Order: sequence, then structure tokens, then C-alpha cells
Amino acid sequence: MTEYAYTLKITEKCDIYSYGVVLLELLTGRTPVQPLDQGGDLVSWARNYIQVHSLSPGILDDRVNVQDQNTIPHMITVMKIALLCTSLSPVDRPTMREVVLMLLESKKIVEHSNSSSSSSSSSSSPRHRTYSSDELINVHM
Repeated sequence: MTEYAYTLKITEKCDIYSYGVVLLELLTGRTPVQPLDQGGDLVSWARNYIQVHSLSPGILDDRVNVQDQNTIPHMITVMKIALLCTSLSPVDRPTMREVVLMLLESKKIVEHSNSSSSSSSSSSSPRHRTYSSDELINVHM
């Protein structure tokens, strides 16, 4: 919503940015505005975290139950959608229709994983795994 400060006009792209911030709040468990020593605004904090640590599960709210093997990958996928929504340039943000389609697609992938993973299990902890972009779905349409 950074462009609102300059134009004083509310647009769909401002709403998309705000929706992305809400997603970041839900995923990280952090408030949208924090003291400067804790990163300042949530969007900047998330982008800085990812620059240093990559898009890893450590960015997620540590109160999340990681027993379900699909929880972390799904949250990482939704994190990518949130980052698209909070792109600095309004032109780079998806439409709400695209956001809904991406969220529905991510849900289908989790449901598919649930049905196919019932026969196999992994012993590694998903909280400590770093996902490469190749392992995650391509959320940009």
C-alpha cells in the first residue's frame, strides 16, 4: 500500500497489498508494524529474512503444528503468494482473481499430497528443511 501514501487513492492493487500483509501476519505470527530493532514493518522484515535465510520454514509462526508433513510446504506456498501480493510495484501484484486461483491450486496440491503420501512417510523434520524454488509450485501466473 506504499503507493497510497503518494496518490491518496485506494485501488484494487492497494487491497491486494493489504491482503498480502494479512497473509504474512497469519503465517509469521507477527504484527504488521513492529519496533525498528525487530524489523519495522512486516513486509520489510519478511523480505530481509528471506534474503538472509532463504524461504525456509523458520520464517513461519513457531506455534504451528508441524506434525502434518504437508503443513509446512503449504504455508511456504501461501508465503510466496503473500510476497507476490506485497510486491513493491503495484503492476507486479496479482489480481484478487489470480490470488484466489493460486490459493485454490495450492489447496489441490496439498490434498493430492495427502492422498499419495499416506503410503510413505519421512523421518526428517519439516521445520528444519529449506525448500528450493524448484520444490515449490510456481505461484506466479
